[in-house]
Amino acid sequence: MKPLITFLIIALLSSCSSDDIKEQFNLDVGFEFSIKDSEGNDLLNPQNPNSFNEPDIKLFYLVNGEVNEVYDGNMDYPRNFVIHEYPPTSEYRIGVFLNHAETEELPITYIKWNETDTDTLKCEIYRTNSLTKITKLWLNDVQIWTSSDNTEPYFELIK
Repeated sequence: MKPLITFLIIALLSSCSSDDIKEQFNLDVGFEFSIKDSEGNDLLNPQNPNSFNEPDIKLFYLVNGEVNEVYDGNMDYPRNFVIHEYPPTSEYRIGVFLNHAETEELPITYIKWNETDTDTLKCEIYRTNSLTKITKLWLNDVQIWTSSDNTEPYFELIK
C-alpha cells in the first residue's frame, strides 16, 4: 500500500510544472471624477435636474491618429465608464477606463459630456509584461494626478 501512495504522490507532484503557473496580468487604467458646479452641486447625481445625462456621455480614444468612439457590447461597461454613488460621501463619481493603446506614447481619451462640452485626458503609462498602469494624468493639458503622490486616482472637476 505504501508504494502505491508514494507512487501517487510522486505522480501528482511531477504533473505540476512551472509551465502550468501562469503569470498574473494587472490592468490599472481606471480613474474617477466627481463633477460639481461652482456652487458645489453634484452634476452626476441623476436627481439633480442640471446633471449630465448618462446616455449623452461618450468616450473617444485617439489611436494612430484616428478618433474612435468606445463601445464594446461584450463588456460589463461597454462604453468604458460607469457612474456610481460613492458610499462615504454619497456623492456620485464617474469611473473612466482610460485609453492605454500600446501604439501611443501618451494615450488620449476624450470625454464628451454633451453636445457642447468635451474634456481631454492624456496619461502616462508604465508597462511591463504583467502590468499596465497609469502614472500621470493631465486634464486639458494641466497635470491633475501622479501616482507618486500615493493618492487614489481621483479628481474633483468643477464645471
